[in-house]
Amino acid sequence: MRHGDRSEKATPIEQNNLLLKGMNKTFDALPTSYKLPDVSFTLLAATFKKETGEDFDISRDLISMGFVTPNNIVTNAGLLLCDQGYLRQSKIVCTRWKGIEKGSVDGDALDDEEFTDASLITLLSNAEAFIRTNSKNPWTIRGMRREENSDYPFKAVREVLVNALIHRDYQIQGSEVHVDMFDDRMEIVSPGGMINGSRIQDLNLKHVPSMRRNEIISDIFGRLHYMDRRGSGIQRILSAYTDFVEQPIFYSDDTVFLATLPNRGIATPKSPLQSEKSPLQSEKSPLQSEKSPLQSEKSPLQSEKSPLQSGKSPLQGEENNIIKKWKEKGIDKIFREQTIEKLLEFYMRYSSEYSFNRNLLANFLEIAPNSASKIIQKCREIGIMRMEKRGVYFFTDLG
Repeated sequence: MRHGDRSEKATPIEQNNLLLKGMNKTFDALPTSYKLPDVSFTLLAATFKKETGEDFDISRDLISMGFVTPNNIVTNAGLLLCDQGYLRQSKIVCTRWKGIEKGSVDGDALDDEEFTDASLITLLSNAEAFIRTNSKNPWTIRGMRREENSDYPFKAVREVLVNALIHRDYQIQGSEVHVDMFDDRMEIVSPGGMINGSRIQDLNLKHVPSMRRNEIISDIFGRLHYMDRRGSGIQRILSAYTDFVEQPIFYSDDTVFLATLPNRGIATPKSPLQSEKSPLQSEKSPLQSEKSPLQSEKSPLQSEKSPLQSGKSPLQGEENNIIKKWKEKGIDKIFREQTIEKLLEFYMRYSSEYSFNRNLLANFLEIAPNSASKIIQKCREIGIMRMEKRGVYFFTDLG
């Protein structure tokens, strides 16, 4: 299998996916060892009636929609949507952490819940309820409309959660969807990367291909109006943050998909001039990363400093020490004080442990990528940045 610029032996999961592709089937269409009398679909039928206004005919629709085979054998899709939720790896783990990283404060978690042994409809509802409960400004409902002056906009939350449930790779045993809430952001991680092997951070977010890993559950979620069948989900997520400097971050690799939503309650409002710029104008995601947040190296999203922190307090402690060492290297002779302070903010996000590229720096400084390359080159010349490989950089650990 090709992985970027190299060929590697296919993993067992990749081999299974190739077999499924050869049979023109998806994982959720495969039959299981369960028979129809072993399960019930009460919630699915009731929800279908409520959302579509049509009756759900158990004897007919279960087969036509792919939840049961003509021989009354339940498929994986049936296990995911049945009341019992028998598919073991169908699970959501939700945690509200103290501070801006896991384990940064004594006591660690303010709240945590694990939702399992239930229909995907129940898992979605429970996860939404957890997020609402743990938001300082939760969305509210007035009449038939939801108020969107909330920490996390309902439409964006619903879209990310639905994508995590229906596009995840259920073949990965022992895996689950994780929802991690911090003071400044929420991270939702689901098992399995992009189905075509691409990386979301390398794509034009206006034209991300709509591809379904699990066609049956994707279809029923579309019928229930939980998702848009036109593949416009990412645009709707971004549109909820049009008025803020901090934007949602999307990352994927071979094994995971990560979506990060900023907390709008503490996000920085855009100035009128900035608001004229659309977050979808970029040809590529402005937050491209060369490293996986879930590989052996730590992620900047799990740093002691918030990746969505837009402002800084007066320089103190560690910041003063860093500036002192940089000035010993001569940084004040090549950059203005304002540029040095912005580079310090960027350093506090990545430190010397996490990689970055010119696009990340350009987006942070709100400059052109070529200008970011010149800054990186000057920083390398005085020894405060280093190149790991082409296009991948680190801050130098000055000890």
